[in-house]
Amino acid sequence: MNSSFASKGFVGAAVLTALLALGSPSRAGDLTLPVTGDVLGTVVDDAGVPQMGATVQLFNRYKRVIAKTMTGVDGRFAFPGLPVDIYSIRVSLASFLPATRDQIAVRAGMESMLEIHLATLFSNVKVHYATPSAAMTEDWKWVLRSSPATRLITRYLPPDSSTAAELHPSVFSDTHAMISVSGGNAGWIDTNSMQSDMGTGFVLSTNILGKNQIQVGGAYGQNPNLGPAAMGLCAIYSRGGENGFGEPPEIALTVSQFGLSSGTPQASSNAGPPTAVRVMSLSTYQVFDPASGVHIEYGATGESIDFGSQHTSRVSPFARVTVDLGTVGQFAVAYSDGDRPQQLLVHQPEPSTPPDTRDQEGDNLAEVADALAQLPQLSNRNGNLELERTQNYEVGYSKTLGSRTYALSAFRENTANGWVNLAGDLTGIQADDLLSDGISQTSAYNIGKYAREGYLASVNQKINEALDVVVAYGRMGGFSSDGGSLLAALNGETGILEEREQNLIAVNAKGKLAKTGTQIWTSYGWSNQNAIIPQHFFLTQTAYAAPGLDVFVRQPLPSLFGIPGRVELTADLRNLLAQGYLPLGSSNGRSILVMQSPRVLRGGLNFVF
Repeated sequence: MNSSFASKGFVGAAVLTALLALGSPSRAGDLTLPVTGDVLGTVVDDAGVPQMGATVQLFNRYKRVIAKTMTGVDGRFAFPGLPVDIYSIRVSLASFLPATRDQIAVRAGMESMLEIHLATLFSNVKVHYATPSAAMTEDWKWVLRSSPATRLITRYLPPDSSTAAELHPSVFSDTHAMISVSGGNAGWIDTNSMQSDMGTGFVLSTNILGKNQIQVGGAYGQNPNLGPAAMGLCAIYSRGGENGFGEPPEIALTVSQFGLSSGTPQASSNAGPPTAVRVMSLSTYQVFDPASGVHIEYGATGESIDFGSQHTSRVSPFARVTVDLGTVGQFAVAYSDGDRPQQLLVHQPEPSTPPDTRDQEGDNLAEVADALAQLPQLSNRNGNLELERTQNYEVGYSKTLGSRTYALSAFRENTANGWVNLAGDLTGIQADDLLSDGISQTSAYNIGKYAREGYLASVNQKINEALDVVVAYGRMGGFSSDGGSLLAALNGETGILEEREQNLIAVNAKGKLAKTGTQIWTSYGWSNQNAIIPQHFFLTQTAYAAPGLDVFVRQPLPSLFGIPGRVELTADLRNLLAQGYLPLGSSNGRSILVMQSPRVLRGGLNFVF
């Protein structure tokens, strides 16, 4: 009896102890593991003096602004409680060049410490990681506690200067401008180029009331044949936000004018000045994040074109869905119909186009200049002005392992009113089937409809913070020739211009010299001889694949006469080895070339302030 009673008492005591243990409070650190990290930083000048009032923007992996703050009196800033991911920052302050840094990894329970040195010529950012400990200074603890992202409102204090600036932002802030002078040996019809060749241009970027970014640009160039002057105006509006849902779209409006005429360059000069082509386009770009790891981009571009008495128009929708599955990798699906989806190309996490499409110092001024350089793909067919239209479907997969990224993309596209460039004696071709700008030595020829498919596999190796190398191999549809007469080939009487699958191997390198600040981007693409491969701008990976040797150089120079800002020399060299040229014979025995991308040599001088 006593034993039974004792055992029951023991069981009751055990149950009571368990209930008390469950009911007692436990520390959160005992039950959960950290899933967030902090980004901390200091901003100083060349002499190591802390800089107060510097604007610090935090971007997610899709280059969208998710947070913004300003440095305090000690030059410090903090972004606490960030989910584990890859981020980028941009720091700007009047009288200094902006400083940017990509691929900032936020690790669970770790602090990403940034040392930002602003300068009038070369700014830089250094990153190292630390584990939070009791040794953290009281200054850093105060920066974390006072961060607007996590601070609770517990009392009222008179606003200081930084708080007042956030509550009552100035009408105009973060204002930058660029004036450029450029020239080269190509005309307006070369739409594959990235650098505007209209002669002179300007770009102005400013922020209105803290969140509304306005970019305005213009370009002007006189036609040497006394035709209509080439000119353009572009305006881009975007509004910053802290998430990808419900944000206003980015809107771009462009109007331009240039001269084109039917026939060859020689015939055009004899017939008189080219006819004015007037283009107006309006594009929208919108993002939407419906779930964690899912990023949707979509929009459309509408174009209206007048060429003499002719009028044509085109609406080009586009979309891209990116799904990030963490350690599994990243999947992407893209669609476009009509014009090249320039907005998707610009907003890629790492642009596959040369560095001139995105300013390396973070000003984004070149984006507006490139919008002016992108002319519609026009050609003539039986005397009627036609616009190329390409319907593209693309899927891709990428996975990052350390400093190396593997990617694979496949696409299928259907093209209507496709065109190639012809150079040489084209007297045997109907003038109504040719379109010339009267400046370059090439004419556009409409080759009608074609369909093709292909794939591209690439490996992107980040050597260090200043050098990236990409190696890619692909196979895609193109055109080849076995020789013969030009007229027979173009009229389809023989199989001289045949659609065939072509191999393409490309090597890209992008780097920056630390001492001089020289930015160099180069790409070499090898393909089968006597082959033309229409360029496909991949939307689901960062490799740039096109036949030929391309080089783009950007060289900053010291400011002249103490003027704020910087001066840059640019050089844009395309297809230096003249690859992708198909030699065809004509009725008079002269050599005629069919080409997709003519050789282009251009240079420019930019004043950025």
